[in-house]
Amino acid sequence: MAASRRDGNESTREIERRLFAAQSFEGFLEENASGMVTPQICYHLSELCRARGLKAVEVIRRANLERTYGHQLFNGTRKPSRDKLLQLAFGLGLTVEETQELLKVARKSPLYPKIMRDAAIMRCLYDGKQLDDVQALLSQLGLSLLSGEDQNG
Repeated sequence: MAASRRDGNESTREIERRLFAAQSFEGFLEENASGMVTPQICYHLSELCRARGLKAVEVIRRANLERTYGHQLFNGTRKPSRDKLLQLAFGLGLTVEETQELLKVARKSPLYPKIMRDAAIMRCLYDGKQLDDVQALLSQLGLSLLSGEDQNG
């Protein structure tokens, strides 16, 4: 077998190529298990904060999350819902692509532009809006807010 990069920086295409070239899935795992990880959302959130020079407490405040709950998300003792992840995306100032990756890491469904609520959220992310802006738009459209509350209370 030809030598290939297995330092964690190889491309997804290379991993996919090896997956499909393997005689069996078991064989693929035997050869590649040490390089495969299931990222935990708390580590991903911490990395996003570090990359932006933000502290968790600042992101939690900007995401309008209850302080204790927010810290539980960052330390991995709680698993966020899709809407809480979207609130964090606004708190972090993520792009649409970064938000989709956040949802993927957390094993939540991606934003889908054919769904009006998701399209509104995507547009607000694209425009660099704040959480209050998306909440106002969702309310104006009669859609449920990211906090999980219905616009009527």
